[in-house]
Amino acid sequence: MKKSILIVEDIHSIREAIMDLLSTKFNVFGAEHFEEAVWYLTNEKIDLTITDIRLPGKSGIDLVKLIQKEFPNILYALMTAYNINEYIKYAKDLHIWNIIPKYSFLDIHLIEVMVEKLLSNDIFGIEKYFTGDFKVYSQNINSEFEEAPSNGILYKQIKSDQDRSILCGKISKNLIQLGAPKAIQQVLEELTSNAMIRAPRTHEGEYKYQFEIPSHDMVVPLDNIQLMPDDYFLIGYGATESTIFIVVRDQFGSLRKEEILHRLDRHISIDDSTGFPKGLEDSHGRGLYICREISDQLIFNIEPGVCTETIAMINREGRTGFKSLSIYEVDPKSKTNP
Repeated sequence: MKKSILIVEDIHSIREAIMDLLSTKFNVFGAEHFEEAVWYLTNEKIDLTITDIRLPGKSGIDLVKLIQKEFPNILYALMTAYNINEYIKYAKDLHIWNIIPKYSFLDIHLIEVMVEKLLSNDIFGIEKYFTGDFKVYSQNINSEFEEAPSNGILYKQIKSDQDRSILCGKISKNLIQLGAPKAIQQVLEELTSNAMIRAPRTHEGEYKYQFEIPSHDMVVPLDNIQLMPDDYFLIGYGATESTIFIVVRDQFGSLRKEEILHRLDRHISIDDSTGFPKGLEDSHGRGLYICREISDQLIFNIEPGVCTETIAMINREGRTGFKSLSIYEVDPKSKTNP
């Protein structure tokens, strides 16, 4: 049976464009404002609601609050033409994991991928974001560095801090030659560091390769880390005609979506007493914020206790607009993949 989607958007052309795209695979309804949306939620079996934040009358935030209270089985996501950073606190407080930006022309494909991921519970893989003959090269993960493929992704396995350092240096040099900013090195360092020292946990939930100082919200990594085989992780890199990207995938799924929003909020929100971000002196979290600022898209795919996949994408033709909020988590109750 087809899933049903409700699109709530007061601009007719945008609403119709999204509905047309999704109608080949889903039953799609359109609403212009809050009251019309409530009518559909009440009278139709809706699986997912995508709503603009700013609507005539009550807002998309109000609609999400209503869905959470009255229709708890309905999934939801937001979209906006404004800076998504302005809504991170709402996202943190209301458990909103996906907000899609509207550029000068709405990125329709990003909405299509979001819908597929939310409704199928199949969230992993950068290939979902590209069409055509995009290829995944994962058969030689233990071989030496290779240059990024022109229309695909190449994966390598990291076994130690030395592996990580050498490979990050070579990958960043390669991607910079392809047009990535020099700051791509910082994205690589941050994402691989998280996979190596923050992701691996014991059965008791304690860190394996760093020790924690809770009183100072601080963790200190060990020196010259040599990972145990169960703790090896993958780094993927590649490019298409329009995009350069990095993927880091660990075997733990210990990153919490609540932690992501907490850290982003800390570094976006300003402390009125100092005029600086609240998280300026936090021992961690700033790297995540910086990775998001450098990347055009930073996407988190999480299956708790199994895997965290972080995807950073950079547009080769320059900045595309405001950054999305893209956090996906496998729901074990409706898991379709082994």
